[in-house]
Amino acid sequence: DLLPETSARKRQGSKKTAPAPGSKVPEKAVAPSSAGVANVVGGAPSPGASASKGSPSGLSGGGSSLLTEYDVLELKQAAGVGETVYKIIVTFNEDNVMNTVGGIQVFATLKEAGTVLRTVPDFEQLYEDVFYPQVEYYVSSKRTAEELQRYVTIPDVTLSAEIAELGGGSERIFAIAPEKTASMAKGEKGSPTATATPAPAAAPATAPAAPPTSAIAAAPAVPASQNGVSKDQHTGTAEQAHGEAEEGDKTRQEAEAKKAGKEAGSILRVDSKRIDNLLNLVSETVITKATFNQITSQFSELMAQLQSSESVYREKIKDLFDALPDYLEGIQKGRTVKEIKKEINEKYGDLFTLFDPFEASLKTNIGKFRSTAQNLGRITGELQEGVMRIRMVPISQIFSRFPRLVRDLSKSLNKKINLVIEGEETELDKSVIEDLLDPIMHSVRNCIDHGIEAPADRIAAGKGEEGTVLLKASNEGNMIIIEIVDDGKGIDVDAVRAKAIERGLIHPNKALTDVEAFHLIFEPGFSTAKQITNISGRGVGLDVVRRQIEKLNGTVTVSSERGKGTKFTIKLPLTLAIIQGLLVRVGREIYSIPITSVIESHRIKPTDIKMIDNYEVFNIRNDVISLLRLNRLFGIKTDEQREYNFVVIVGTAEKKMGLMVDSLIGEEDVVIKPLRDQFTNSPGIAGASILGDGSVSLIIDVSQLLELGLKQELEERRRREALIR
Repeated sequence: DLLPETSARKRQGSKKTAPAPGSKVPEKAVAPSSAGVANVVGGAPSPGASASKGSPSGLSGGGSSLLTEYDVLELKQAAGVGETVYKIIVTFNEDNVMNTVGGIQVFATLKEAGTVLRTVPDFEQLYEDVFYPQVEYYVSSKRTAEELQRYVTIPDVTLSAEIAELGGGSERIFAIAPEKTASMAKGEKGSPTATATPAPAAAPATAPAAPPTSAIAAAPAVPASQNGVSKDQHTGTAEQAHGEAEEGDKTRQEAEAKKAGKEAGSILRVDSKRIDNLLNLVSETVITKATFNQITSQFSELMAQLQSSESVYREKIKDLFDALPDYLEGIQKGRTVKEIKKEINEKYGDLFTLFDPFEASLKTNIGKFRSTAQNLGRITGELQEGVMRIRMVPISQIFSRFPRLVRDLSKSLNKKINLVIEGEETELDKSVIEDLLDPIMHSVRNCIDHGIEAPADRIAAGKGEEGTVLLKASNEGNMIIIEIVDDGKGIDVDAVRAKAIERGLIHPNKALTDVEAFHLIFEPGFSTAKQITNISGRGVGLDVVRRQIEKLNGTVTVSSERGKGTKFTIKLPLTLAIIQGLLVRVGREIYSIPITSVIESHRIKPTDIKMIDNYEVFNIRNDVISLLRLNRLFGIKTDEQREYNFVVIVGTAEKKMGLMVDSLIGEEDVVIKPLRDQFTNSPGIAGASILGDGSVSLIIDVSQLLELGLKQELEERRRREALIR
C-alpha cells in the first residue's frame, strides 16, 4: 500500500509460492549482523531492527503461530507464580538419522525446565513420522533464557534456537545461537509454521497497525544503516516472506482456531463404551447414596427408639430401687423369697426384653449398612479403574514410530535388521507414555548399533545375516513390562571391565561379576564404542534411559549372553496417580514406600548391626546390606535404643539398601499429590498423600533416597577424617 508500484513489480517479478514442508528455501534469508542483533537483545527493538527479516523464523515479528493479544494473555495466565512465558523456536538438523523424533526430544528436555504450554505444530503432530524443520515451544519457567538455551541445544539434533519472552503484545529476543544462525539461514526449510510477518508493535505508537502484506512491502524501504542489513538482504527476505504469506492464510486460520494456554497433548481420544461404563457407575453411586440416606433415616428412628426405651428402663429401675426396702421389710415379716421373686418378675420382668426390638432393628440396619458399604467399595473400585482406563492409551503410539527409526538406522549402519513388535495393544497412563519415547529409543538404538553385528560377522558366527530386534510390551499385575531384545553379540564383560578401570569406576583388582558389569553400562558417560559417531559413542544413551525410567518410578535391568544377544527389561507402574505403598512410622511421622521398590522387610536386633569402614550394615542370608536410618536422614527425634528394629529392604537385585523404621503399618493404595513451589526439590520425597484418618504421609522416592543416603554417609565420613587429621 505504501509503495504500490514497487510491490506490484516485485510480485510480478518473483511470483513465488509457499514452499512445501521439507523443501529448500532460496538462499536469500540471511542471519542478521551483529549490529542488528545488538539493537534488539535486552530491550525493545528499534524500528529498523523490527522491520528487518534477518531472523529466519521471524522471532521479533509476531511469530509463526500468529498469537493474538488474547492468546498471549491466556498463555500468561496458564503460567505459574513467578514464572515467565517464553517462545522458543528450534531449528532441527535434517541430516540426523532420527530427525523425525527431534521435536519430541526437545519437548522432553523442556519439561524438565518448566511447563510446555503449547507447541506449533501441535504436540500430537510431532508424534507423527514427519520431519519438521522448525518447531515453536511456548514454555513457562522460572529459568532464564540463557539457561533454557542449554536445554534445547542437543548435538546433531538441533541446529539453532531462538528464545523470546512474551510481553506487552510484542516479543523481545533474549538469546540467539550466533554460531548456528548462518547455517540455519543457509539450510532453512519452509514449513507450515514459518511466516515472515513483522511485529506490528515495531511501528510508531501513533500509527495504526499495518496488515502483514503492507509491512512486507515496506520492509525494503528501511535504510540498511538502521539495522546493519543490506538492501539485497531486505529484498530477498521480502520476496521469501511474500511467498510464505500466500500459504500463511490457511495456517493462520488453523492457528487462531486452536485454544491457547492448553498444555500440549492434553486431549485424549476415549472409546464411548468407557464413558458409558462410567455413567452406569455414576448412576449406581446415586442409587447407593439414596440407600445410605434411607439407612441414615432408619438410624435416626432407632436413636429415638433407644432414647424412649432408655427412659422406660430408667423409670423401672428407679421404681425397683424404691421398692427394695418394702421387699426387705416383707421378708422380715415372714414373706417367702419365692413370693417376692414372683412379684418382682411380674412388675419388672419386661426389663429383660425391653431392648429386644431395638436390638433386632439395629442388627438389620447394620447388615444393610455393611452390604451398602461393600457395594460402594465395589463401585468406587470400578469407578477408579474406569477413570484410570480413560487416561490409558495404547503403547502403539510409541511403537509405531520404530519401524521407520530401525529402517533409517539399518541403512546408516549397513546392517540388515528385522523389527518384531508384540503387545502393541498394551495400555498405560498417558503421563507415562509421554516420557517413554526417549528411553525406548535409546535402548533400541543401543541394540542396533552395539548389539547387532554386521552381516558378514553374523554369517561368520553361524547366524543369519539379518538381525532381529524384539520390542515387546505386556502387563504384569499393576506393572507394565517392556522388553527390548536383540540376537546380537551380547555384552563384552571384559571390555566393560577394562573401560570401568580406565575411568576409575572400579579397582583393577576387583572381581567383577556379569551382573555388576551389566549395571556399569548405565553409568553417565560410559561407552565401549571404539569411535564416536552421530548415533553412539558419547555415553549418554543408557544413562538417559535409567534416569528417565527412575523418574517414572520404574526400574530398568539388562541381561546378556555372550554371542546370543541382550535383553533390556523396563518395569513401570500403569499409572503415576495411584500407587500401592507400604506405610511405615518414623517417630510421629508416617511415610509411604512404593511397593514396587520394596524387596522384603525384617525385624532385627541392635546386635545384628555391624560397622564396616564406618558404614552400618547387616547380614541377611550371607548378603551384606547397607543400612540407612530414616530418622537421621530426615532429622526426626526417636528412641533408637529398642529391643528390635524394623528394616525395609528397597532397591533392585543389584542395588539394595535397608531403611530402618520404627514400625510397619501395612500396605495401602496411595493417591499421589505432587509437592509444588518451595517443596518441589525436596530430596528423597516424591510427593504426599492424605490417609484415611486425615493425616499426611510423605511418599519416599527410593532412587533419590539411595543417592541422598550415600551422599550423607560420604559427608559424614569426610567429617570424621577431618576430625582425625
